Amino acid sequence: IRDAQGRKMSKSLGNGIDPIEVIEEYGADALRFTLITGNTPGNDMRFREERLEASRNFANKIWNASRFILMNLEDFDYNSINKEDLNLNLADRWMLSRTNEVTQKIDEAMERYSFGEMSKSLYDFIWNEYCDWYIEILKERLYQDKDLKAKQTAQYMGLEILGNILKLLHPVMPMITEEIWQKLPISEKSIMITSWPTYNEQEIDKEATEKMDLIMSVIKSVRNIRNEMKVDPGR
Repeated sequence: IRDAQGRKMSKSLGNGIDPIEVIEEYGADALRFTLITGNTPGNDMRFREERLEASRNFANKIWNASRFILMNLEDFDYNSINKEDLNLNLADRWMLSRTNEVTQKIDEAMERYSFGEMSKSLYDFIWNEYCDWYIEILKERLYQDKDLKAKQTAQYMGLEILGNILKLLHPVMPMITEEIWQKLPISEKSIMITSWPTYNEQEIDKEATEKMDLIMSVIKSVRNIRNEMKVDPGR
């Protein structure tokens, strides 16, 4: 590990970092995630505090997303739901497909001991797709009581995908994933002894992915135009 100036960290140079102090400020998971994502086999990594902050923000993002899902499960009984009876919409099929694709990608990365690649894939998927898009799409169904099946589908899918995300993330962020897992109404077991997510080719939906990619591209374009034209966010 090198410091921001490129010098190797050592006690003699006085540029060493006390990991206990880092953990107290940023958390053990943030430090672990930073070291894993910054590691490329055969190369030294540069230690920057900004990356610790980014990892801590990522942990906070996961915590907030999990809290949102849990806040909307008051009238939901996970064990009474039959997945075959749910009414999956386009966003559900897209997220289910993407979760399977990411699961396969994580498995392949772990086979090669490419933990940095694994962590980056999880970061991009969790932050950019599950949190920023899918959870926002879930809100409309979660906040209404007229269509019970639609609401139950949103509750089930939000919780199910979150459970798989926590399992995939557990090897690199073990503390927060176990803490959240213990609050989910999925299993009484520790996340450490639950089954690892398995890739299911039947749940790959290329059509749903293409349509969602188009929808997201349109929304992003509209947002860019609003920013360029300086349209008031409330309009």
